[in-house]
Amino acid sequence: MTRIITWLGQAGQRAPVVGAVARWFAQRQRRVLLVTHCPNPALEAELGTALTPQPQEVSPGLAAVQLQAIVLLEQLWEELKALEARYVKSPFFRDVYGQELGILPGLDSLLTLNALRLYLKEAQYDVIIYDGTSDRETLRMMGVPTLADWYYRRFTQVFTASELSRNVSPFLSPLFGAMFTGGWENQNLEQPQQLLEDLFRQGQALVNDPQALAAYLVTGDQPAEVQMARWWWGSAQQVDVRVQGVILTQGEPARWGELFAPLPLGTVSDLLDFDQITPVPPPLRLDVEAKQIQLFLPGFSKSQVKLTQYGPGLTVEAGDQRRNITLPPEWQGSAITAARFHEPYLTITF
Repeated sequence: MTRIITWLGQAGQRAPVVGAVARWFAQRQRRVLLVTHCPNPALEAELGTALTPQPQEVSPGLAAVQLQAIVLLEQLWEELKALEARYVKSPFFRDVYGQELGILPGLDSLLTLNALRLYLKEAQYDVIIYDGTSDRETLRMMGVPTLADWYYRRFTQVFTASELSRNVSPFLSPLFGAMFTGGWENQNLEQPQQLLEDLFRQGQALVNDPQALAAYLVTGDQPAEVQMARWWWGSAQQVDVRVQGVILTQGEPARWGELFAPLPLGTVSDLLDFDQITPVPPPLRLDVEAKQIQLFLPGFSKSQVKLTQYGPGLTVEAGDQRRNITLPPEWQGSAITAARFHEPYLTITF
C-alpha cells in the first residue's frame, strides 16, 4: 500500500527535513516520490537538481515532481472531455481547449488533490512525500473528500424535500434521458453520480487511515513556534488527518516532549522511525450509551472552540475550520446538555 506523508509547520523553510526524510525512505529500498509545487528553489537546492512537471529520478529510489497548476489543468480537462464524450450524446466541452484555460482561485488545491489521487492509483511508489506551499491549504485539500461529501448529501437532502424538486422532477428524467446514453434510469456503476460518490468514499477512507496518510509537525524551539505547531496539530484533527510525530529544526526534543505527548520527537540529524505508526487518540469518539462525543483538539483553548447545532448534526468550529458531525438518529433533535473543554479533549453530552 502506498503511503502519503505531508508536513505542517515552517512552510517554505522545511526543505532540509523533507529532503532528509525522502532519502531515509529511499535508503530502505522504498520507491519514493517527492511532490512539491512551483517554485521551490530551496528544495531544488536540497536535492541538487532542477525539478520538472513530470516525475524524474533525482537519486537511486527517489523521484521528484514539481506540480504546475496550468499543466495539471490541461491534463484534467482532457480527462473530463473524454468522460463527457463517454456519457453525453452531443459533447459541448470539445470546442474548449485546456491550453486556453486560466487558473481560478482555489483551483490549485483541487488539481493537486487529483494529481495525488492519480499517483496513488498508478501504484508506482511506496511512499509519496507531499510538501505543500501552505499548511492551511494542505489541510483544506485533505478535507475536501469529507466536506464535499457533506455538501453533496446535505444539499441533495434539502433539494429533494423542496417544492422546487417536486415541480421539476417530472421534467428531469426525460431531459437526462435525452442527454445521457442509456438513460438516467440505468443504475450502472459507471454512471457519473456513482463515480462521484465512489471518489468521496475513497478519499475519506484514505484520510481516515493513519497507515495510508499521516502528517508530521515541523517546528523550531522558540515558544511561539511550538505554539503554532500545536495549533496546526489541533487543526489537523478537524479534517481527520492523524499527526504521527514532530521534527525539531532546532533545540532538544526532551524540552518539548510533554507538550506534544504522545507524539515522538526527532531532529533532522536524528530522524524518527517513519515505519512506526504512533497510537494517537482518534479525532472523534462517539459513546452511544453515554450520549457523548469526545473530540481530540490539542493546541486550542476553550475560547477558540465554538459549537452550533443546525439541521441533523453538530458543527464544531476550531482552527479556522468547521467540522460537521452527523448525529445518530436517536440523538437528532436533542440539545446539548453539557460541553466541557479540558485540553486536549472536548467532551459534549446530549
